[in-house]
Amino acid sequence: MAIALSKDILTTSDFQKIVGTDSDANQNIRLAAFRNLVDPFKDELKDEISAVSYETLLKLLSRKGGHIRKSLKEVKETKTPEQLLKTRSWKDLQNVVREMNKQYNKIVNTFLKTNEIPDYVTLRNILIANLYMFNSHEHKGLTTHVILRNEYRNAYVWINDCMPPADKNNYFWINFETNKHYIVVQKSKTQTSQSSSQKRLFTLSPNIVNMIIFIKQTFNENVEKPFFKNNRRDSAPHNTEWIRILQKIFEDVGQGITCSTIRQIYQNEIDWSKLTQQQMNYVANNLDTGTKNCGTHPDNQALLVF
Repeated sequence: MAIALSKDILTTSDFQKIVGTDSDANQNIRLAAFRNLVDPFKDELKDEISAVSYETLLKLLSRKGGHIRKSLKEVKETKTPEQLLKTRSWKDLQNVVREMNKQYNKIVNTFLKTNEIPDYVTLRNILIANLYMFNSHEHKGLTTHVILRNEYRNAYVWINDCMPPADKNNYFWINFETNKHYIVVQKSKTQTSQSSSQKRLFTLSPNIVNMIIFIKQTFNENVEKPFFKNNRRDSAPHNTEWIRILQKIFEDVGQGITCSTIRQIYQNEIDWSKLTQQQMNYVANNLDTGTKNCGTHPDNQALLVF
């Protein structure tokens, strides 16, 4: 049996007859058992299949064992979502979007030169990625990111010097008169029935405004409908589709990354001990935690407007 199996391995490099297709742990046990089977007959094997072939067999066994042990180690090191959260950094996520922005610049340059209509899904995903990762601003020497949940999903574009209507919709308010732009939230997870008439304004960075305008003009988007579309471009993405979009964008960083994961990683990045209470309140407002209130003037950002 030892000779027959050894010849089969040398001929095919296939260990299935020995280890089968069971778990890595069981395969490792079976491979070790085969080694123990072969060892007492090594002299006979050398005579039967030659000393050189026997050394080759040992190398194949060693290599196969190494692959199995590596697989075992990777399974052992697989992290839970909570563990993954602790090992991923804000920089990891931003680097993904930086690479996407290089692609965006190429798309825009190609469009300007050739007028070739780009892929909508690619542009949409780049914009979504930037909303979560690069919608930042300076406030009294503090760099702060606005990171909402999925309030972007059904937001409309409002290009006007007047504030959007109080209709319970969310808006990307683009104001070229003042060059101050906001995400206007009137419906969200933290919105209660008591606060249903309130508008909350969050800063929208100029770079993201440029992306919105480029997509709007390129695809002649109707401002009477939510700005973001699903892959078929026939309606806004439903909640599950939005989650899948985010997971696709950040799949190289980790599996199952959601807006909640992104927000938590960002909060883990902050050295809260170095912030004053006022600064902590300001950051909390820009994350829309629903626990703070910075005031009612647009220059304060992330605030309540009655």
